[in-house]
Formats: sequence, C-alpha cells, structure tokens
Amino acid sequence: MEFLFKRHFWIVHLAFLLAVGVLVARTANGFVEAALLPLPTAQAKSGPKPVAEPLASLSFERLAKLTGLPGKIEPKVEEPKEPTVDLNSAPVHTSLNVKLLGTMVAEGFPQWSVASIQDMATQRSNTYRVDDTIQGAKILEIERKRVLVLNNNRREYIDEVPGNGQPVAAAPVAPPPMMAVAKAVNDAPPPSSGLGASIKQTSENDYEVPRAEIDKTLSNLNDVAMQARIVPAFKDGVAQGFKLFSIRPDSIYSRIGIQNGDVIKRINGYDLNSPEKALEIYSKLKEASRIDIEVERNGAAVRKTYNVR
Repeated sequence: MEFLFKRHFWIVHLAFLLAVGVLVARTANGFVEAALLPLPTAQAKSGPKPVAEPLASLSFERLAKLTGLPGKIEPKVEEPKEPTVDLNSAPVHTSLNVKLLGTMVAEGFPQWSVASIQDMATQRSNTYRVDDTIQGAKILEIERKRVLVLNNNRREYIDEVPGNGQPVAAAPVAPPPMMAVAKAVNDAPPPSSGLGASIKQTSENDYEVPRAEIDKTLSNLNDVAMQARIVPAFKDGVAQGFKLFSIRPDSIYSRIGIQNGDVIKRINGYDLNSPEKALEIYSKLKEASRIDIEVERNGAAVRKTYNVR
C-alpha cells in the first residue's frame, strides 16, 4: 500500500494544483467584476432589496482603464477622393479668359521654356514657365504654338485664340513630336515677320534699335522662336547661357549680329544661368535704354551693344 501511495502521489499533487487554480481564477474574476461594475449607491444599501435586480451595465471607461484600450472608438471618416486626371487624354481648348502671345521653347529642357500669356480681362501680359499657375490652372507643357494646362482636373490648351471664361469643347489638336516640330520649322520657308527691319548697325558690334522694334519683338515671341533653335548651353554640368543655331538669314538674330553656334551668356550684366534670371531680364528689356549682350563665339568673348532710341 505504501508503495502504491508513493508511486501515485503525483495524482494528489495534480488535484491540489487544480484546486488552487480554480481558487485563483475565482478571486481574479471577483476583482475584475468589482472594477468593471458601477459602484452601488447609498440608496441601494439602505433601501429594500428589489424583487428583480436589473442587469449590470458594462462601464467602457473602466474597461479601458483596466486594459489600456481606448475608451471611445471614433468612426473612421473617409476623405473624399480627388477625381483622377487622365494625362494622356487629348486636351480641349481652354475655358480661361487668356490668349497666348508667344513662346520660347528650349528643346530637351522644358524647364527653360517660357510663354507670354495675356489676361483678356485686364489686358496685361505675363511670362510663365512649366509648373506656374495662371488663373488657378497649372501649366503642364509649353509648346511652340500652344501651352497645355491642367484646369479643373482636365487638360486644356491655350493658343492664340482667346478663351471666353466659359467651358469650351473645341476639337482637340494632337501635338506633333518635338523632333517633328524642329524639322518642320527648319525645312519651312523663312517667316516674313519683318522683325528687326528698322535696326541699324553703326559699327562692328554697335547697333541702333528703335523702341518700337523692341515692343514689336516682345509681342511676337512665337515668331522669334521660329527663326532659330535655342537650347541651354552647359559646361561641366553648369548652365552657361543659351546656344543658338539654325538661324534664319533674314531673322532678327541675324539683324542684331548673332551667328550660328553663338552662346548668349549675359544680358546687361545678368548671367543667363537659370530660368529665373531669363525671366528677370525679359521683364526689364522694355525699360532699358541700352542693351549689352555678352556672347561666346568659337571660344572667344564678343560684346554687342544696342542703343535704344
């Protein structure tokens, strides 16, 4: 008997452990119940015992305090999704009350391209580049004869035909590839714009320019851009200015002494090393009485002076 008792004594230990576990579980449940249930009121202690006790309500605040969970779960409000824009869709004529006066496109470097756009309501013109905003619309691309914008989540184009401020559903014109544009411009006959016809050369590097000629040129930037190809010039990865080539023989560039391969580095002392500087110079040309251009030609510096009268 003693041998059997010692052999099966582990059963007694297991029964004892189960009894202790049940006792601990009941004790823990008692503490949790006391923490979660609302405290009894004085009236409940002194008053007569009700016939049917109401069901105890669960206190979410105490449950949150005990478990560390948030006491109140706010419903998730989904933000309205912005309408998607198909950037590959064909643009329509703009509904903005604006008109394109001209563009200067830097092939291969769209961030250097600029466009002159007139506000038809105020009759004022300003210069814009890619990512600028005009009347709430973002400029996406600047081409030779039009500017693509994102207006009210749709693609529109600004050209020489002014918008009327109302939505317009004109037939879209697909833009040709940039290389095709350049080839068409270079193979086409020289445009007869007459720009620079009144400019007179007084010496090898000095010229007389009527004020009206400057105003006419700045108002016809589209014609100016078609008379030559202009690209940014870099040296050791740093912008040095603008390089011109494929210059038309009777263009305004030829009339002011600019040759193929010339790099215009400075105008009136301002370095042409960023789009911001180019726009700053452009805004000051109308008021200048003298314009000095520093050109790099075959590695040598050449200075051109234009006296405005």
